[in-house]
Amino acid sequence: GGLSAVGSHGGPVVAVATAEPHPSVVLSASLDKTVAVWDPRASSGAGAKPASTVALPERALCLDLRWPHALVGTGAAAAGAQLIDLRYAPAEAKPLKLHQSVSRFPPRSVALFPGGEGFCAGSHDGRVAVHFHSSSAGGAAGAAAAAPKAKAPWGEDFSFKCHRQGADKDRIYGVGALSFFPAKPHLLATAGSDGECHLWDLKRRHKTAHLLKASTAGSGAPVALPAIAFSRGGDMLAYARSDDWSGGAAAYEATHGAGHANDVRILLLDPSGWEKREAG
Repeated sequence: GGLSAVGSHGGPVVAVATAEPHPSVVLSASLDKTVAVWDPRASSGAGAKPASTVALPERALCLDLRWPHALVGTGAAAAGAQLIDLRYAPAEAKPLKLHQSVSRFPPRSVALFPGGEGFCAGSHDGRVAVHFHSSSAGGAAGAAAAAPKAKAPWGEDFSFKCHRQGADKDRIYGVGALSFFPAKPHLLATAGSDGECHLWDLKRRHKTAHLLKASTAGSGAPVALPAIAFSRGGDMLAYARSDDWSGGAAAYEATHGAGHANDVRILLLDPSGWEKREAG
């Protein structure tokens, strides 16, 4: 089978998502400030109408879906993340407060916990914030956890730094994608504009594995990883390599002028080394 259009938006589409319990449901998020819910069985093609449309307060930048909830990162720091419960019609977007460490900028990436206990948000300035729906301390707890040796208990919001390069870690890159490891949902993979992918143990608060090293274009600049996804069994990781516009037009021209072509690749994984790191 070839590719076919599901539908269209009034602006660029920034993300699409499906959910395993309902493979016939497709979500798309757009710069037109909407999330569309599609059922390709009912109709498809450029003129198809979505089963429902959810209005957002700002442009959508990123999307994650774990039925029955969808999480959308929007293009304004004040609007933050928007949670959608797809069990209700019409569905509405409800704002979620972001941890103070990542609230200065719009979220670059979002991921819902597999168990539904919260979500993570990646920022433009090399940070990931971990949010729990049941957390009572909010930003205050997160501020304490951000201190070098302070660790809030599991269930309280916290954040950590990542995707920083250089001897002094002064070259800071955005976190373009997040994905939970399916076999162990406390393991979170982050991918960045530095072209690297790391696996983090959120409960132990340390890096478990360095999954991908940066590849460079002919210009010498790293090629960003704007999307990652684990296979169902966790034995493979799919990742996309492309310019993510973090360096603007000049970086884009340099990357593609050097001969880089956007691509999607598969990495075969061996979690046995992670087991040793977790036990250590």
